[in-house]
Amino acid sequence: MKKALVVFLAAIGVNRHLSAEQRQDIANAAYHATPGAAATGVFKVWGLPLSEWLVVASLLFIALQAGYLVWKWRRDYRRDLARRAMGRLADETVRGDL
Repeated sequence: MKKALVVFLAAIGVNRHLSAEQRQDIANAAYHATPGAAATGVFKVWGLPLSEWLVVASLLFIALQAGYLVWKWRRDYRRDLARRAMGRLADETVRGDL
């Protein structure tokens, strides 16, 4: 990464005029800008603008939430049935012992 930065800075003619701290700041800025630039490039490669990707991501998020809620409600229903069955079994056991 640093070698690529040095080559880039030498190509634009500012390598010798920057301090080590300035070069480090440029490297950090490039490092932090890379994910956003890469994401924008991927969005354009697939042919959808960022606004449409946000719509797709929102719909996917809603679908995931709905799936999670259905799973959670089904799990809670099954646990409730199991608790009721255990309660009835406990009641029958207590009555049988008396």
